[in-house]
Amino acid sequence: MNTEILRLNRIEEYCGRYGVKMQHPLITVVDFSKVEHMRKEVKSCGFFAVLLRECEGGRFTYGLSEYDYQAGSLIFTAPDQVFGTHVIDGESAEQNLCSGYALLLHPDYISGTRLASRFKDFDFFRYEANEALRTTQGERTQVIELLKGIHQELAKPEDEHTHRIVLDYLEVLFDLCSRFYNRQFDLHDKRSYQLVERFNVVLRNYFDSGMTAELGLPTVRYCAEQLSLSSNYFGDLIRKATGRTAKEHIQIATVERIKHMLLNTRFTISEIGYQLGFKYPHHLSRVFRSVTGMTPYQFRTQGRRNPA
Repeated sequence: MNTEILRLNRIEEYCGRYGVKMQHPLITVVDFSKVEHMRKEVKSCGFFAVLLRECEGGRFTYGLSEYDYQAGSLIFTAPDQVFGTHVIDGESAEQNLCSGYALLLHPDYISGTRLASRFKDFDFFRYEANEALRTTQGERTQVIELLKGIHQELAKPEDEHTHRIVLDYLEVLFDLCSRFYNRQFDLHDKRSYQLVERFNVVLRNYFDSGMTAELGLPTVRYCAEQLSLSSNYFGDLIRKATGRTAKEHIQIATVERIKHMLLNTRFTISEIGYQLGFKYPHHLSRVFRSVTGMTPYQFRTQGRRNPA
């Protein structure tokens, strides 16, 4: 398998590589049906990309891991992420022609705008490819119409209105994608309970293993990796299912473990903190009080006065 990574820093380099017209140095919409020389290759770009391919099946690479690609899925990549298609040994590097679109967006195009300040809300640019947005036909139609609108606006002679109009298109596109992802999360509702239960098992195993003393408290990233999800997608699913962030869920699980040790061991509060990976006893006390409204000492004293 050929895993050489092609680096494309500028949109101009991407367009030149695949023989398509660059509409603007910082933003371009590519119509895949008009690309004559698309090749199977893994690449890393210096700009954002939104990819919508209508070809059936295929293996898509993201971060050097491979995923089955569903036709009509939307994949979002951020600068410096690795994505593309591997060439299998003995296989032609030429790729079958596909329909679909790519939006290429350099961060400089939105710098200093309202959209730039909102970009942190669009977590899907940090999802993994196996967490792609699987669109309905109606959703695809909306996305394509917006991409065509951007393409058409960029094709006109640039004037004082062009930048604002394109930014408006982009903001509507990303807001719609956020809505579509919420719809996709809703489809996961029947499995949300199972995800939360699996999350709890990961936390319980982590605490039971004694890993806290060496590695510290469990992190969202660690838990997400154990569940084969990206941190951002995992966090959004947990928030949708429980109304709390994954970090808050970990904090509550940590406090429950502290409660157990306060009532069932003779360890001092400092010793409990050390075993659970807290660097300082006052950090444990602050976390405990934020959840329970009392100090660990007050909780232990109250528990001993009122045994179960």
